[in-house]
Amino acid sequence: MKKNLLVWLFCALSYSLSFSQVITGTVTNENGEFLYGATIMWDETDIGTVADENGYFELPKLDVDTMVYLMIDYVGYDPVYVEVLPEETELTITVGGINELMEVEVAAKRRDNFVSTISTLNIESIGAGEFRKAPCCNLAESFSTNASIDVGYSDALTGAREIRMLGLRGTYTQLMVEKRPTMTGLGSAFVMEYIPGTWLHSIQISKGTSTVQNGYQAITGQINSELVKPFEDKRMFVNLYGSTFGRGEMNVHLNHQFSDKWSSGLLLHASTRQNEMDLNDDTFYDTPQKTMYDALFRTFYRAELLRAQFNVHILSDRHNAGQIQSNEIQNPYLISQNNDRVELFGKIGYLGFEDLTKSIGFIAEGAYHKLDSYYGNRHHEGTQRNMYLNAMFSNGFNGERHQMDMGLSYTFDDFDEFLDDQDIGRKEMVPGAFVEYTYKPDVEAASENKEGEEGEENHNVFWNKFGAVVGLRADHHNLFGWLITPRANLKYNFSLDQVMRVSAGRGFRTANIIAENVSILASNRAIVVLEDLDIEDAWNFGWNFTQNFKVGEREGSFSADLYHTTFTNQVIRDLNSDYQLVQFYNLKGKSYANSFLGVFSYEPIKGLDVKLAYKYNDVKTSFLDGETQDLPMVAKHRGLITVDYITPNEKWEFNVNTQFVGKQKFVNLIDNPYHNDDHHTGVAPSYQLLNAQITRNFGDRFELYAGCENITNFRQEEAIIDWRNPFGSNFDAGHIYAPITGAMGYIGIRFGIE
Repeated sequence: MKKNLLVWLFCALSYSLSFSQVITGTVTNENGEFLYGATIMWDETDIGTVADENGYFELPKLDVDTMVYLMIDYVGYDPVYVEVLPEETELTITVGGINELMEVEVAAKRRDNFVSTISTLNIESIGAGEFRKAPCCNLAESFSTNASIDVGYSDALTGAREIRMLGLRGTYTQLMVEKRPTMTGLGSAFVMEYIPGTWLHSIQISKGTSTVQNGYQAITGQINSELVKPFEDKRMFVNLYGSTFGRGEMNVHLNHQFSDKWSSGLLLHASTRQNEMDLNDDTFYDTPQKTMYDALFRTFYRAELLRAQFNVHILSDRHNAGQIQSNEIQNPYLISQNNDRVELFGKIGYLGFEDLTKSIGFIAEGAYHKLDSYYGNRHHEGTQRNMYLNAMFSNGFNGERHQMDMGLSYTFDDFDEFLDDQDIGRKEMVPGAFVEYTYKPDVEAASENKEGEEGEENHNVFWNKFGAVVGLRADHHNLFGWLITPRANLKYNFSLDQVMRVSAGRGFRTANIIAENVSILASNRAIVVLEDLDIEDAWNFGWNFTQNFKVGEREGSFSADLYHTTFTNQVIRDLNSDYQLVQFYNLKGKSYANSFLGVFSYEPIKGLDVKLAYKYNDVKTSFLDGETQDLPMVAKHRGLITVDYITPNEKWEFNVNTQFVGKQKFVNLIDNPYHNDDHHTGVAPSYQLLNAQITRNFGDRFELYAGCENITNFRQEEAIIDWRNPFGSNFDAGHIYAPITGAMGYIGIRFGIE
């Protein structure tokens, strides 16, 4: 019995991202004729098959948990790309558009950034092609051409990047790597740098509270990063990058396919930034000096009935900032931030059920993170030991249009954390269970408008256009008791190209008030916790409309999001009530965020893609005075324009994007005697950033790219308050609204061997 338990615990080091072992289907033309010999292949892989005389095919499913593409190719027809969701097991594909001019090669184009009209959840997908439009040296920089995520710096000293989604800080967005919640707690300040850009295969941004399968933490959404896999990636890949700010990076991928079942990969990253840049002459580094080493080893096993993977991730990160040492400064204000992390994670899934809609899988992670940081005279240190387990059973029934997922999870966090001599450590133990029902409509059948029986009937059936994902989870937190998390996502397809979604759900999270707010350590404000802090509790309600369209032969899309987040309880970080204090306490009044996003994209001519986006954020919070007011340092209005062009021979690629950031209310600093009226009170001015990149492709193996960020050289002046006296009570570097560095040029190369 003990032996069996150990076996099952070991299996809990893995998880299946597949719902069945194969996907089947038929391929026909517009007249319903079977296309014997048609090629069916997973996009960007060499995994494919050929349709038989009845147009029938069987194909192994990919070991992924995201929407992927099948490419169908047949002589005389344009290639067709079909979206396939993880739970789909049977397809009926119609290939149209006979190619009359056989000497002209016609290829369907895959979008690198899109919102699916098939998924019930409001998921925006970002593909590998989108990452190539900017340096994308890490996860934070992968959002530079994305309108859903705003990225900025938390302060003028540490270099910590911070994202915003639906108007709220990134701490309210659940970050996952391959559906595995990760890097919470002590590593959260620099988590966006810890996933190198070349490691990314794709990103899925799920807006709103989304699914209950991954935990209760998501409040504004989930960001899931899919990493490159050794059986899909190139055998060897090298990326070299350098910038005018003294930043250099190298990424190396080494992959090997041992057999049709076994494959392994080693992803290596090294980066450095060494400069003494001080453009505003305040004696402080404008960008921290840093050295980071990052390595991930992956092994995959993919058999007919069993899928598994095992991963080891090791990280060492060193940041140094503060005053530039010189003979004139006898006692410099220095910052050092040291992070070391080791994590083991794995997945395993059993696919051998007679009913192919059934699957069972496990995922597990064990991580150790050590932090040791100094901010002037302040010392923040700690270790975090984390364990995460999740077991899930999936079962489809009644024609596979109904699916039930259920599972058990367990999360353990042991924080041994100190701020100076104050012990702020704790232990969290959270067992939980969830159940989720999914109804999958037959949208394709509903969109057919055939004469006669079944087609006409299908077209008029409401349930063929309606989809639902409804879930409930219950978790027991050792510090906060029972956490009940209901979530619902509904959609209605007016057609295959037009969908409307609504969602509602609840989310919780535990605030890590120091690790998530390193910007307050870059000041001499006294930190005061006014009461025992409760868990944060919020409801999110959302609406989405997406329309894909064609004008002539050119494709376009429009999507609109409207979301409202309201807090039942929030841990308030109050910089507003007293300029010499940062106070933490539970919400006393109201706190909410309203967010609207509209995105329009179109290809006016072949090879030219244009995207226009506008975002409005209305975020309000109550502080100690009880008045509900605009949350400081949040821009109400933001805009994004991207223009991308690829020459007909695909040798040259040009990418330009400009971001507009509206006015932002400052924190109340009027009582600080060293504040600057032009830079620290009232509202910050609006501004615009312009970035551009050119890429030259030399065949399939080699490409050269170069570009410039912040071309207009816009900079925030006087970013640090009382910089002449960094150990005084008025010193504060936590109030930036724009870049403090100017224009930056960069160049890089990518090289790969299949």
